[in-house]
Amino acid sequence: MQYAQLAAGTALISGPKNEEICSAYLLVQLYPVPPKHWEEDRGWIYLGVAICRIAQDINLNCPMTAKPLNQHHTRRLLSRTQIWLNCFNLDRSTGTQYGKRAIIPNSDYVARHCDMWWQLSPYDLSGFDIQTCIYNMELRLMAVFMAKIYSDRVLQHPPL
Repeated sequence: MQYAQLAAGTALISGPKNEEICSAYLLVQLYPVPPKHWEEDRGWIYLGVAICRIAQDINLNCPMTAKPLNQHHTRRLLSRTQIWLNCFNLDRSTGTQYGKRAIIPNSDYVARHCDMWWQLSPYDLSGFDIQTCIYNMELRLMAVFMAKIYSDRVLQHPPL
């Protein structure tokens, strides 16, 4: 894990930004070394770097409008959307776990339009892409629910 963290830091400072580096940050966030103290947990930071510094810089959050040229290009475009949806899902689930606000808004175009995305490519990962989309819809629904709860003044400030 120390090597993974060192490679992640080096890639951020001097390496190229690409889908693989973004995926690596997501993995480091998902499988951290258990910290001795709560304050030492860096998972939220790795997720923020994956989303804010890498994924958005390489436009993973933008809808794919390019026409696939061949099988390799089709898989590359599919992978970009998979990585972004995983960024969105991890942002929501980790935020809920740690009690933090999501970085990616619920109005994200790619996340809102993934309902049938998993059916669009003949190369989708059977069972994985549909699960990613369903989990995405569940997390977006939970965000709407949480927004309603936090907008209720009675729940925020109960009478004394």
